Order: sequence, then C-alpha cells, then structure tokens
Amino acid sequence: MKHALFVVFHYPPEASSSGVLRTLKFSRYLREYGWDVTVLTLRRDAYETTDARLEEQIPEWVRVVRTSYLNSRRHLSIKGRYAAISAVPDTWIGWYPWAVAAGRRVVGERRVDLVFSTSPHATAHLIARKLAQVAGAPLVIDFRDPWHEEPPEPGTPAVVSWFAPRLERRVVNAAARVVTSTTQLRDLLRARYREQAPDKFTAILNGYDEADFADLPQRPAAASDRLLIVHAGNINADFRDPIPLLRAIARAGARGALDPSRILLRFIGGGAYGDSDAMRAAVRETGLEGSVEFLGRVPYAEALAELAKADLLLLLQASEDTTSLVPAKLYEYLRALRPVLALVLPGATSEVLALTGGGWLANPRDAGELETALAAIYRRWADGTLREHHANLDVLRRFDRRNLTRELAAIFDAAVVSGGQRAAAG
Repeated sequence: MKHALFVVFHYPPEASSSGVLRTLKFSRYLREYGWDVTVLTLRRDAYETTDARLEEQIPEWVRVVRTSYLNSRRHLSIKGRYAAISAVPDTWIGWYPWAVAAGRRVVGERRVDLVFSTSPHATAHLIARKLAQVAGAPLVIDFRDPWHEEPPEPGTPAVVSWFAPRLERRVVNAAARVVTSTTQLRDLLRARYREQAPDKFTAILNGYDEADFADLPQRPAAASDRLLIVHAGNINADFRDPIPLLRAIARAGARGALDPSRILLRFIGGGAYGDSDAMRAAVRETGLEGSVEFLGRVPYAEALAELAKADLLLLLQASEDTTSLVPAKLYEYLRALRPVLALVLPGATSEVLALTGGGWLANPRDAGELETALAAIYRRWADGTLREHHANLDVLRRFDRRNLTRELAAIFDAAVVSGGQRAAAG
C-alpha cells in the first residue's frame, strides 16, 4: 500500500462545512485503490460546530493525528481586533508550527509517498508544501473554493490581498497536480497559470456517498396535504437569501397561481439570519407566518432524513462570485431523488442540474421567472406528478464518492510516477 499524508482543516467531527465530507470520503475509500491515509488535522476543540456521528464514519485503517493550534481571531485579538498580518493567509496560520512538527514525526515513522492538502483554509497548503519537502514526496493540492479573487472581496485587509496571489503561486508551482471541485475553478487556474501544462489542473467534482442513502426511502411515503419545501444549511442576506422566494410565493398566491396556505417552507440549520429582524419582517410582509418554519442544526444523518421527507428541495446560491462553485449539498439533494428548485445564476450549479435533470432553475432577480417556476411546481404537486421530476440516477452515479475517489487515486498514482521519473532524471 502506498501512503498519503492528508493535511486538512475540515475533518470530522468538524461539521460547519460540507467540505468535511469531501475529505472524509476520500480518506474512507482510497484504500480500495491502493492507498493508506494518515490525516493531519486539529484537536477537536478547534471546531465550533461538531457532529460525533460523522466521526464514526472514519474507518479504523485511517490514522488521524490531531495537533494543537492557535487562531488569530480567537487567541490574538484585543477587544475583538487583531493585526491583519497575523491572519496571512488566514486566521489559522497559527496551526502551522504544530502541524509541521507533527508531520515531521509522521514522516519519520513511516514513508510518505505523497502529501495532499485541501482548502479552505489555505494554511493547509502551506503546511503540506513544507511537509512534501521534508518527505521528498510529490504534493497534490485541492481547491474547494478560490484562494483569492480579483478584485479582492470587499473588506479583505490589504496585506492579506497582497500575500494571497504570491503564496498561491508558490504552492501551485510546488504541486505535482492541482485538483479543483468544479470545472470553472479548474479553468480559472489554468488561465491564471498559463505557463504550466493544462493537464496539471484537474476537476474532481463533489458528490454523494451511496452508503449514506442506503436506509432512506426512495420516494415520499404518501401524498402530503401541504407542499413541503426544505432547505438544509446556512442562509444569509448575501447570496443565500430566501426572501425573494417568499415574495414570489406571495405574488403567485395573489394572482391565484398557488395557495400559500398549502405550502410549508422548512429551513434546517439556517443560522442567525433566520432569526433576524429582516427575515421576520419579510415573513410578516408576505403573510406567510403559517407557512415558514426555522429549525436548528441537526446531525448530518438526520439532515438527510429530512431531505427524504420533502416534496421539493430548495437550493440558494445567487451571486456572481459563486457561479464557479457547486454546493456539495446539491448532489445530496439530487441523490435523495426529490425535485430541486435552484435559485442560482448561470454557472457551475446550473450545468450540473442540466446534466442530471430533476430540477427547476430560476434567477432570483427575475421575479417573473421565479413565479413561473413556482406555479409549475405547484401544479405538478397538486396533480400528483411532482415526485416524478427527480434526477436521472444513472447519470448521477458518476458523482458517487467511491467513483470520485478512484479519480483522485489515479491522480496520486500519476504524481508518484512522474515524481520518480524526475528524481531518476536528476
């Protein structure tokens, strides 16, 4: 068995980001393709949101090394303020010394054939670059989101913006291969690093794990007396805002295209925005007090069970800077075999939905388009045909985490071979 050292921030029991599933499932299934994995991550107390049941999915053959850390915001701030230079490339740079020291011990105990890191947070890439040098092993890096944007996001400290492209270039230059979670992000990096071979950059999309759905019903148990629309995960006023949907429901109801009293919108784990003054005002303004409910966060397995109860699943991702990204939960929505209403701008998410079927796309900035989609969905629910509009499972299977891990293993194998060839040539 070859041996890969993973350097990752998001790993169970951490549960604030769906990115934790990408790394968990890679580590879980790589052994089937000839790779043992040691995961270098942080102590459990680093994480504000945890899910013990996710940690139970870590197989016994995956070694997990947890280290101490320092967080700039948590440990270096005075009255809520801290020096921007202490957060380059991010507030977890204080993890670096402990992670490198622990990684050196791993390298000393067993040969490391390859080092893999994933971001966010970008600190993981800096740690992995150093450990790849220590181990004399190829480096493979994974971008789930862009490291930096041009122009920088509003509010980004100038020193962070200055360092970001320079540090990214160092890491990309050091990497044998670069993986991204969407083809759009892959193409962005290919264009940014035109001097490098295009095949250095590969997209391995997010997906779902068939094992997580084994015990869930494939169809709703029975026709419901209310159209149950479920959204799982955080909502916010920036790009995951349900208020345009609330207003569209109210308008469609006013013209008789649907009956708002027969709709129930359920938000699971929506966060603080669901309890905000703006949200309460929007619910009152639209007259949907009896049609909207906000539930707290639940463990991952329970969230999947809630998806299975739904008549329709809601996806919110509507901003120009997210058009190259696909929320990991979209694949779980699709695998739940429930229709999806995606309030998104044209981009990576709309491409996945077009490929798999099973949903409606609507631009939340286009009131007419959103109302038309809602009216069509409501008619199909009323006549009992809505449940037929789910994703094509045969097409969807390409996004099974096992199959995606096979793609990663092939990249690892190629990186090791090319690394050996370079060493021989040197």
